[in-house]
Amino acid sequence: MKASRLSQKLHKWLGLLVGVQLVIWTISGFYMVVVDIDIIHGDHLVQPAAEMSTKSLRSFSTIATQLAETHADAQAMALVSSGDRAVIKIEFPNNTLLFDSLTAEPLAPIDSGTIDQLAITYYAGSGVIENITFINSDPPREIGARPLPLWRVDFDDAWGTTFYISPVTGALVTRRHTLWRVFDFLWMLHIMDYDEREDVNNTLLQVVTLFAFLLVLSGAWYLYFRLNVKSWFTKVPS
Repeated sequence: MKASRLSQKLHKWLGLLVGVQLVIWTISGFYMVVVDIDIIHGDHLVQPAAEMSTKSLRSFSTIATQLAETHADAQAMALVSSGDRAVIKIEFPNNTLLFDSLTAEPLAPIDSGTIDQLAITYYAGSGVIENITFINSDPPREIGARPLPLWRVDFDDAWGTTFYISPVTGALVTRRHTLWRVFDFLWMLHIMDYDEREDVNNTLLQVVTLFAFLLVLSGAWYLYFRLNVKSWFTKVPS
């Protein structure tokens, strides 16, 4: 078989082999470039974090000392935001508890009676709460490896917003919405990790990338014959 014919066939079959993935790379890459990453992260759906009051900051040292004396098994202590207020989070060997940053009184876990109010303090959109679910098993894939339990709060806005809130600290663990979910799906197709959607160096991606590179080389080889490049250097000057 002539080299020109071989280059044509090789380029054609490589194109058939990796052509669909090349289209997917183009479409998914276009989406990732066009949609701002801050929108993907859902920053526009969350109220700016409220600054902790000076009173809470000043009392923290005193209250922390008091709590350390009464809870000798505490492993870590921090002043954190829970909704629109500052609280003290103490980590124990087997659990985590919250205490009022001004009175040192223990705070109850976030329950079904208060989760809606807490979610609203975080929410910057115009929708209303559509559904609240307590998740302690079978976590949705979109929260990744984040530990359970979590409260899931769905809003009926145009973004399809979902907040995941810790029932222990009341912290907004993560947020998800339609554009993020589209991004996540396209990211899976882009990196060709159809399971965890995290491995950007998986074997399948490496193999297809190699074939795509060979496609480029075969195309250059075929173009060499189509343009008759060799003749450019063998013409006899008149």
